[in-house]
Amino acid sequence: MNKVRYRIAVLAGSSVIIAILIVMVIFNITIRHKIERDAYNSLSSETVSAYEGASIYMPESIIISKDDNGKEVAPFFMTPKEKSIMEWYGPEERKGILKAVIDGNTYYLKKEEKDELGDTVYMGGYYVTDDDGEDDMYSVETSIATSGDIESMISYIDVTGEIKMIGRMDIFFILTALLIGTISAASGYCIGRRLEQNQLAQKQFFENTSHELKTPLTAIQGYAEGIEKGIMTDIAKTGQVISAQTSKMSRMIEEILCIARIESGAVRLEKETVALDELIQDCLMPFEGTVQNKGLEVKLGLSDIKVEADADRLEHAISNLLINAIKYAQTRIEISCSSKSICISNDCPPISDDVLKHIFDRFYTGRDGNTGIGLSLAKEIIELHGWHIRAKRLDNGIMFSVEFE
Repeated sequence: MNKVRYRIAVLAGSSVIIAILIVMVIFNITIRHKIERDAYNSLSSETVSAYEGASIYMPESIIISKDDNGKEVAPFFMTPKEKSIMEWYGPEERKGILKAVIDGNTYYLKKEEKDELGDTVYMGGYYVTDDDGEDDMYSVETSIATSGDIESMISYIDVTGEIKMIGRMDIFFILTALLIGTISAASGYCIGRRLEQNQLAQKQFFENTSHELKTPLTAIQGYAEGIEKGIMTDIAKTGQVISAQTSKMSRMIEEILCIARIESGAVRLEKETVALDELIQDCLMPFEGTVQNKGLEVKLGLSDIKVEADADRLEHAISNLLINAIKYAQTRIEISCSSKSICISNDCPPISDDVLKHIFDRFYTGRDGNTGIGLSLAKEIIELHGWHIRAKRLDNGIMFSVEFE
Protein backbone atom coordinates (compact mmCIF):
# COMPACT_ATOMS: atom_id res chain seq x y z
CA MET A 1 0.00 0.00 0.00
CA ASN A 2 2.81 2.41 0.84
CA LYS A 3 4.10 2.18 -2.74
CA VAL A 4 0.96 3.66 -4.30
CA ARG A 5 2.18 7.23 -3.91
CA TYR A 6 5.45 6.43 -5.71
CA ARG A 7 3.72 4.59 -8.54
CA ILE A 8 1.30 7.45 -9.15
CA ALA A 9 4.13 10.01 -8.92
CA VAL A 10 6.24 8.12 -11.48
CA LEU A 11 3.25 7.54 -13.76
CA ALA A 12 2.11 11.17 -13.66
CA GLY A 13 5.58 12.65 -14.09
CA SER A 14 6.72 10.28 -16.84
CA SER A 15 3.43 10.63 -18.75
CA VAL A 16 3.74 14.41 -18.88
CA ILE A 17 7.42 14.31 -19.86
CA ILE A 18 6.81 11.73 -22.60
CA ALA A 19 3.84 13.71 -23.94
CA ILE A 20 5.84 16.96 -24.15
CA LEU A 21 8.81 15.18 -25.73
CA ILE A 22 6.49 13.67 -28.35
CA VAL A 23 5.22 17.19 -29.11
CA MET A 24 8.85 18.34 -29.40
CA VAL A 25 9.68 15.56 -31.87
CA ILE A 26 6.61 16.37 -33.99
CA PHE A 27 7.53 20.06 -33.88
CA ASN A 28 11.09 19.28 -35.01
CA ILE A 29 10.00 17.05 -37.86
CA THR A 30 7.36 19.52 -39.06
CA ILE A 31 9.53 22.64 -38.92
CA ARG A 32 12.62 20.99 -40.43
CA HIS A 33 10.51 19.56 -43.23
CA LYS A 34 9.06 23.02 -43.95
CA ILE A 35 12.52 24.61 -43.97
CA GLU A 36 13.79 21.96 -46.37
CA ARG A 37 10.75 22.25 -48.62
CA ASP A 38 10.98 26.06 -48.83
CA ALA A 39 14.72 25.90 -49.48
CA TYR A 40 14.25 23.33 -52.26
CA ASN A 41 11.47 25.41 -53.82
CA SER A 42 13.67 28.52 -53.82
CA LEU A 43 16.69 26.75 -55.28
CA SER A 44 14.68 24.84 -57.87
CA SER A 45 13.89 27.98 -59.90
CA GLU A 46 15.85 28.20 -63.10
CA THR A 47 16.56 31.86 -62.50
CA VAL A 48 17.20 33.31 -59.06
CA SER A 49 15.18 36.50 -59.16
CA ALA A 50 14.41 39.19 -56.60
CA TYR A 51 10.90 39.38 -57.95
CA GLU A 52 9.96 35.85 -56.97
CA GLY A 53 8.09 36.00 -53.67
CA ALA A 54 6.65 32.48 -53.60
CA SER A 55 9.14 31.35 -50.95
CA ILE A 56 10.32 32.93 -47.73
CA TYR A 57 13.93 32.41 -48.83
CA MET A 58 15.99 34.53 -51.22
CA PRO A 59 18.99 32.49 -52.42
CA GLU A 60 22.37 34.17 -52.54
CA SER A 61 24.72 33.50 -55.45
CA ILE A 62 28.43 33.09 -56.04
CA ILE A 63 29.32 33.78 -59.69
CA ILE A 64 32.35 31.84 -60.92
CA SER A 65 33.77 33.28 -64.12
CA LYS A 66 36.73 32.29 -66.29
CA ASP A 67 39.85 34.17 -67.15
CA ASP A 68 41.58 34.50 -70.50
CA ASN A 69 43.24 31.13 -69.97
CA GLY A 70 39.86 29.42 -69.36
CA LYS A 71 40.42 28.85 -65.65
CA GLU A 72 37.63 29.31 -63.09
CA VAL A 73 38.00 32.56 -61.22
CA ALA A 74 36.12 33.31 -58.01
CA PRO A 75 34.74 36.78 -57.39
CA PHE A 76 37.33 39.34 -56.30
CA PHE A 77 35.46 40.06 -53.11
CA MET A 78 34.03 37.15 -51.09
CA THR A 79 32.80 36.92 -47.54
CA PRO A 80 34.26 34.25 -45.23
CA LYS A 81 30.99 32.35 -45.60
CA GLU A 82 31.30 32.30 -49.39
CA LYS A 83 34.93 31.21 -49.19
CA SER A 84 33.90 28.29 -46.97
CA ILE A 85 31.26 27.26 -49.48
CA MET A 86 33.75 27.46 -52.37
CA GLU A 87 36.22 25.31 -50.43
CA TRP A 88 33.47 22.80 -49.59
CA TYR A 89 32.65 22.33 -53.26
CA GLY A 90 36.31 22.22 -54.33
CA PRO A 91 37.08 20.02 -57.33
CA GLU A 92 34.46 17.40 -56.43
CA GLU A 93 31.43 16.87 -58.58
CA ARG A 94 28.47 17.77 -56.36
CA LYS A 95 25.23 17.83 -58.29
CA GLY A 96 21.68 18.84 -57.41
CA ILE A 97 20.37 20.53 -54.29
CA LEU A 98 22.44 19.54 -51.29
CA LYS A 99 22.31 20.15 -47.56
CA ALA A 100 25.63 20.82 -45.89
CA VAL A 101 26.98 21.89 -42.52
CA ILE A 102 30.02 24.09 -43.14
CA ASP A 103 31.95 25.68 -40.26
CA GLY A 104 28.98 25.14 -37.98
CA ASN A 105 26.51 26.78 -40.37
CA THR A 106 23.75 24.92 -42.20
CA TYR A 107 23.17 25.56 -45.92
CA TYR A 108 21.11 24.32 -48.82
CA LEU A 109 23.23 24.64 -51.95
CA LYS A 110 22.95 24.19 -55.69
CA LYS A 111 25.73 24.50 -58.26
CA GLU A 112 24.82 25.12 -61.88
CA GLU A 113 27.27 24.78 -64.71
CA LYS A 114 27.44 27.06 -67.73
CA ASP A 115 25.19 24.95 -69.90
CA GLU A 116 22.52 24.86 -67.15
CA LEU A 117 22.26 28.62 -66.79
CA GLY A 118 19.90 30.85 -68.68
CA ASP A 119 20.74 33.92 -70.70
CA THR A 120 20.95 36.22 -67.70
CA VAL A 121 21.54 35.75 -64.04
CA TYR A 122 20.60 38.24 -61.35
CA MET A 123 23.60 39.10 -59.23
CA GLY A 124 22.14 40.82 -56.20
CA GLY A 125 20.23 43.66 -54.63
CA TYR A 126 20.34 46.07 -51.74
CA TYR A 127 18.14 48.10 -49.40
CA VAL A 128 17.82 51.86 -49.98
CA THR A 129 17.89 54.01 -46.85
CA ASP A 130 15.36 56.85 -46.80
CA ASP A 131 15.56 60.21 -45.07
CA ASP A 132 14.58 58.93 -41.63
CA GLY A 133 17.37 56.36 -41.56
CA GLU A 134 15.10 53.35 -42.12
CA ASP A 135 15.75 50.63 -44.72
CA ASP A 136 12.40 50.70 -46.45
CA MET A 137 12.80 49.73 -50.07
CA TYR A 138 14.51 46.81 -51.79
CA SER A 139 16.23 47.89 -55.02
CA VAL A 140 17.27 45.56 -57.80
CA GLU A 141 20.74 45.99 -59.18
CA THR A 142 20.87 46.58 -62.89
CA SER A 143 24.19 44.80 -63.32
CA ILE A 144 23.80 41.40 -64.88
CA ALA A 145 26.05 38.74 -66.19
CA THR A 146 25.40 36.81 -69.34
CA SER A 147 25.95 33.11 -69.60
CA GLY A 148 28.99 33.78 -71.75
CA ASP A 149 30.72 35.63 -68.90
CA ILE A 150 30.52 32.86 -66.30
CA GLU A 151 31.65 29.29 -65.91
CA SER A 152 29.25 28.26 -63.10
CA MET A 153 27.16 29.64 -60.28
CA ILE A 154 26.60 28.43 -56.72
CA SER A 155 23.23 29.40 -55.19
CA TYR A 156 22.88 28.89 -51.49
CA ILE A 157 20.44 29.49 -48.62
CA ASP A 158 21.70 29.89 -45.09
CA VAL A 159 19.24 28.32 -42.63
CA THR A 160 21.57 28.45 -39.63
CA GLY A 161 19.30 30.89 -37.79
CA GLU A 162 16.29 28.63 -38.17
CA ILE A 163 18.24 25.55 -37.01
CA LYS A 164 19.51 27.43 -33.95
CA MET A 165 15.97 28.60 -33.22
CA ILE A 166 14.81 24.98 -33.33
CA GLY A 167 17.63 24.07 -30.95
CA ARG A 168 16.54 26.79 -28.52
CA MET A 169 12.95 25.56 -28.80
CA ASP A 170 14.14 22.03 -28.03
CA ILE A 171 15.85 23.28 -24.87
CA PHE A 172 12.63 25.10 -23.96
CA PHE A 173 10.59 21.93 -24.52
CA ILE A 174 12.97 19.84 -22.43
CA LEU A 175 13.04 22.32 -19.54
CA THR A 176 9.25 22.65 -19.72
CA ALA A 177 8.88 18.86 -19.72
CA LEU A 178 11.14 18.55 -16.67
CA LEU A 179 9.37 21.37 -14.81
CA ILE A 180 5.82 20.22 -15.54
CA GLY A 181 6.84 16.59 -15.06
CA THR A 182 8.24 17.43 -11.62
CA ILE A 183 5.08 19.31 -10.68
CA SER A 184 2.94 16.42 -11.96
CA ALA A 185 5.04 13.91 -10.04
CA ALA A 186 4.67 15.97 -6.85
CA SER A 187 0.92 16.23 -7.41
CA GLY A 188 0.73 12.50 -8.09
CA TYR A 189 2.68 11.83 -4.91
CA CYS A 190 0.21 13.91 -2.87
CA ILE A 191 -2.77 12.21 -4.52
CA GLY A 192 -1.19 8.81 -3.90
CA ARG A 193 -0.60 9.65 -0.27
CA ARG A 194 -4.24 10.68 0.12
CA LEU A 195 -5.30 7.43 -1.53
CA GLU A 196 -3.11 5.48 0.86
CA GLN A 197 -4.60 7.35 3.80
CA ASN A 198 -8.08 6.70 2.45
CA GLN A 199 -7.32 3.01 1.99
CA LEU A 200 -5.98 2.81 5.52
CA ALA A 201 -9.01 4.69 6.84
CA GLN A 202 -11.32 2.33 4.96
CA LYS A 203 -9.48 -0.65 6.41
CA GLN A 204 -9.79 0.72 9.93
CA PHE A 205 -13.41 1.66 9.30
CA PHE A 206 -14.42 -1.80 8.14
CA GLU A 207 -12.47 -3.41 10.97
CA ASN A 208 -14.29 -1.24 13.53
CA THR A 209 -17.62 -1.64 11.76
CA SER A 210 -17.15 -5.40 11.71
CA HIS A 211 -16.40 -5.26 15.42
CA GLU A 212 -19.47 -3.14 16.14
CA LEU A 213 -21.63 -5.51 14.09
CA LYS A 214 -20.09 -8.51 15.79
CA THR A 215 -20.92 -7.15 19.25
CA PRO A 216 -24.73 -7.20 18.84
CA LEU A 217 -24.52 -10.49 16.93
CA THR A 218 -22.60 -12.04 19.81
CA ALA A 219 -25.15 -10.73 22.30
CA ILE A 220 -28.05 -12.05 20.22
CA GLN A 221 -26.34 -15.41 19.81
CA GLY A 222 -25.63 -15.63 23.55
CA TYR A 223 -29.20 -14.87 24.57
CA ALA A 224 -30.56 -17.22 21.91
CA GLU A 225 -28.36 -20.07 23.22
CA GLY A 226 -29.43 -19.20 26.76
CA ILE A 227 -33.09 -19.54 25.79
CA GLU A 228 -32.36 -22.76 23.94
CA LYS A 229 -30.63 -24.32 26.94
CA GLY A 230 -33.18 -23.00 29.41
CA ILE A 231 -30.71 -20.73 31.20
CA MET A 232 -32.63 -17.54 30.36
CA THR A 233 -35.94 -17.66 32.19
CA ASP A 234 -36.94 -13.99 31.86
CA ILE A 235 -38.13 -14.22 28.29
CA ALA A 236 -39.50 -10.67 28.19
CA LYS A 237 -36.20 -9.08 29.27
CA THR A 238 -34.25 -11.33 26.93
CA GLY A 239 -36.52 -10.34 24.06
CA GLN A 240 -35.95 -6.64 24.82
CA VAL A 241 -32.17 -7.09 24.72
CA ILE A 242 -32.30 -9.03 21.47
CA SER A 243 -34.63 -6.43 19.94
CA ALA A 244 -32.35 -3.54 21.00
CA GLN A 245 -29.24 -5.21 19.62
CA THR A 246 -31.03 -6.08 16.38
CA SER A 247 -32.19 -2.47 15.98
CA LYS A 248 -28.65 -1.20 16.56
CA MET A 249 -27.23 -3.55 13.97
CA SER A 250 -29.98 -2.82 11.45
CA ARG A 251 -29.46 0.94 11.78
CA MET A 252 -25.73 0.64 11.19
CA ILE A 253 -26.24 -1.55 8.11
CA GLU A 254 -28.89 0.82 6.78
CA GLU A 255 -26.58 3.83 7.16
CA ILE A 256 -23.75 2.06 5.33
CA LEU A 257 -26.11 1.12 2.50
CA CYS A 258 -27.59 4.62 2.42
CA ILE A 259 -24.14 6.19 1.98
CA ALA A 260 -23.40 3.72 -0.83
CA ARG A 261 -26.69 4.59 -2.58
CA ILE A 262 -26.04 8.34 -2.30
CA GLU A 263 -22.51 7.92 -3.65
CA SER A 264 -23.74 5.88 -6.62
CA GLY A 265 -26.34 8.53 -7.46
CA ALA A 266 -29.25 6.13 -6.86
CA VAL A 267 -30.91 8.44 -4.31
CA ARG A 268 -33.36 10.98 -5.70
CA LEU A 269 -34.79 13.60 -3.40
CA GLU A 270 -38.56 13.98 -3.25
CA LYS A 271 -38.79 17.57 -2.11
CA GLU A 272 -41.80 19.13 -0.42
CA THR A 273 -42.47 22.05 1.89
CA VAL A 274 -41.23 21.06 5.36
CA ALA A 275 -41.85 22.94 8.62
CA LEU A 276 -38.50 22.80 10.43
CA ASP A 277 -39.87 23.32 13.95
CA GLU A 278 -42.26 20.37 13.61
CA LEU A 279 -39.58 18.20 11.96
CA ILE A 280 -37.07 18.84 14.76
CA GLN A 281 -39.65 18.06 17.46
CA ASP A 282 -40.55 14.83 15.66
CA CYS A 283 -36.83 13.94 15.58
CA LEU A 284 -36.50 14.63 19.33
CA MET A 285 -39.48 12.53 20.40
CA PRO A 286 -37.81 9.07 20.17
CA PHE A 287 -34.92 10.27 22.36
CA GLU A 288 -36.98 11.68 25.27
CA GLY A 289 -36.29 8.63 27.43
CA THR A 290 -32.53 8.78 26.80
CA VAL A 291 -32.49 12.52 27.52
CA GLN A 292 -34.30 12.00 30.83
CA ASN A 293 -32.09 9.09 31.87
CA LYS A 294 -28.96 11.20 31.27
CA GLY A 295 -30.53 14.19 33.03
CA LEU A 296 -29.88 16.50 30.09
CA GLU A 297 -31.38 19.95 29.71
CA VAL A 298 -32.81 20.57 26.23
CA LYS A 299 -33.15 24.21 25.18
CA LEU A 300 -35.20 24.89 22.05
CA GLY A 301 -35.21 28.06 19.98
CA LEU A 302 -37.38 27.08 17.05
CA SER A 303 -38.94 29.49 14.56
CA ASP A 304 -41.78 28.83 12.18
CA ILE A 305 -39.53 28.25 9.17
CA LYS A 306 -40.36 26.25 6.07
CA VAL A 307 -37.91 24.86 3.52
CA GLU A 308 -38.08 22.74 0.40
CA ALA A 309 -36.58 19.37 1.33
CA ASP A 310 -37.01 15.62 1.30
CA ALA A 311 -38.68 15.20 4.69
CA ASP A 312 -37.59 11.59 5.29
CA ARG A 313 -33.95 12.21 4.31
CA LEU A 314 -33.74 15.43 6.30
CA GLU A 315 -35.26 13.74 9.35
CA HIS A 316 -32.62 11.02 9.06
CA ALA A 317 -29.81 13.62 8.94
CA ILE A 318 -31.19 15.66 11.89
CA SER A 319 -31.70 12.48 13.91
CA ASN A 320 -28.07 11.50 13.38
CA LEU A 321 -26.94 14.93 14.59
CA LEU A 322 -29.19 14.60 17.65
CA ILE A 323 -27.88 11.10 18.40
CA ASN A 324 -24.33 12.45 18.37
CA ALA A 325 -25.28 15.44 20.56
CA ILE A 326 -27.11 13.29 23.11
CA LYS A 327 -24.33 10.69 23.18
CA TYR A 328 -21.59 13.17 24.08
CA ALA A 329 -23.55 15.86 25.96
CA GLN A 330 -22.71 16.23 29.64
CA THR A 331 -25.50 18.51 30.88
CA ARG A 332 -27.33 20.29 28.05
CA ILE A 333 -28.32 20.42 24.39
CA GLU A 334 -29.39 23.52 22.48
CA ILE A 335 -31.36 23.38 19.23
CA SER A 336 -32.39 26.40 17.16
CA CYS A 337 -33.49 27.14 13.60
CA SER A 338 -33.81 30.28 11.52
CA SER A 339 -34.36 31.18 7.89
CA LYS A 340 -30.67 30.56 7.22
CA SER A 341 -29.66 27.57 9.34
CA ILE A 342 -30.31 24.84 11.90
CA CYS A 343 -27.92 24.80 14.88
CA ILE A 344 -27.45 21.87 17.27
CA SER A 345 -24.94 22.28 20.09
CA ASN A 346 -24.00 20.42 23.25
CA ASP A 347 -21.44 20.64 26.00
CA CYS A 348 -18.80 17.94 25.87
CA PRO A 349 -15.14 17.28 26.71
CA PRO A 350 -12.60 19.31 24.72
CA ILE A 351 -12.30 18.31 21.06
CA SER A 352 -8.89 18.15 19.41
CA ASP A 353 -8.11 19.84 16.10
CA ASP A 354 -7.58 16.45 14.45
CA VAL A 355 -11.03 15.19 15.48
CA LEU A 356 -12.69 18.43 14.36
CA LYS A 357 -10.90 18.27 11.01
CA HIS A 358 -12.04 14.70 10.26
CA ILE A 359 -15.38 14.68 12.09
CA PHE A 360 -17.38 14.27 8.87
CA ASP A 361 -14.94 11.92 7.14
CA ARG A 362 -16.62 8.76 5.97
CA PHE A 363 -13.99 6.33 7.20
CA TYR A 364 -12.64 8.25 10.17
CA THR A 365 -12.40 6.37 13.44
CA GLY A 366 -12.07 8.33 16.68
CA ARG A 367 -9.92 7.46 19.64
CA ASP A 368 -12.88 5.82 21.35
CA GLY A 369 -13.21 3.43 18.39
CA ASN A 370 -16.49 4.90 17.13
CA THR A 371 -16.78 5.15 13.37
CA GLY A 372 -18.86 8.32 13.24
CA ILE A 373 -20.73 6.99 10.22
CA GLY A 374 -23.86 8.81 11.34
CA LEU A 375 -22.23 12.23 10.92
CA SER A 376 -20.85 11.23 7.55
CA LEU A 377 -24.31 10.20 6.38
CA ALA A 378 -25.80 13.44 7.74
CA LYS A 379 -23.25 15.41 5.71
CA GLU A 380 -24.05 13.42 2.56
CA ILE A 381 -27.79 14.08 2.92
CA ILE A 382 -27.33 17.80 3.69
CA GLU A 383 -25.05 18.30 0.69
CA LEU A 384 -27.44 16.30 -1.50
CA HIS A 385 -29.95 19.07 -0.76
CA GLY A 386 -27.40 21.63 -1.94
CA TRP A 387 -26.81 22.91 1.60
CA HIS A 388 -23.70 23.00 3.80
CA ILE A 389 -22.91 21.56 7.21
CA ARG A 390 -20.11 22.77 9.49
CA ALA A 391 -18.76 21.82 12.90
CA LYS A 392 -17.54 24.60 15.17
CA ARG A 393 -15.73 24.17 18.47
CA LEU A 394 -17.21 26.16 21.35
CA ASP A 395 -15.63 27.09 24.68
CA ASN A 396 -17.29 24.16 26.40
CA GLY A 397 -18.60 22.02 23.58
CA ILE A 398 -19.35 21.78 19.89
CA MET A 399 -21.98 23.13 17.50
CA PHE A 400 -23.19 21.70 14.20
CA SER A 401 -24.81 24.16 11.82
CA VAL A 402 -26.79 23.25 8.70
CA GLU A 403 -26.73 26.28 6.43
CA PHE A 404 -29.35 26.70 3.71
CA GLU A 405 -27.59 29.49 1.78
